[in-house]
Amino acid sequence: MQHTTRQAALHMIQTAPVFTLATVDADGFPTMVALSPLPIKRSLEELYFYTSRQTSTTQNIQNWRQASLFYYQLSDYASIMLRGKLSLVGTNVFEQDWRAELTDFQQQLNYKDPVILRFQTSSIKIRQMMTIDHLELVDQPTDGPAHLD
Repeated sequence: MQHTTRQAALHMIQTAPVFTLATVDADGFPTMVALSPLPIKRSLEELYFYTSRQTSTTQNIQNWRQASLFYYQLSDYASIMLRGKLSLVGTNVFEQDWRAELTDFQQQLNYKDPVILRFQTSSIKIRQMMTIDHLELVDQPTDGPAHLD
């Protein structure tokens, strides 16, 4: 992936208000949900999401950690798809209080049993200005169920 394409991918990741997250349920069916990433620690390699332990997404990653993120930008018809692994992480991955970093919408959700999900990217496909480019990142070694760090 060219340097300018990497920059474009990073810009989309850092500014996307909502991603569509796809996981696989216990019956092998894809499940999609719209999730807003936490505004901190967004990079090509990883993103973090705030959700509830009771969601189907959290339940799905107990059996199958592979997931995809997708964002579509209507203003210029650009899109980005990230493939990777999703896991539950402890709040110790953040230097500051992650709750203070929640968006207004995320704060309104006020989950009773909140969890933080970490998405670790293995590949990126970006479409911009009618061109498609790919980037393969180092694949994460763990294929088992999600675990709490």
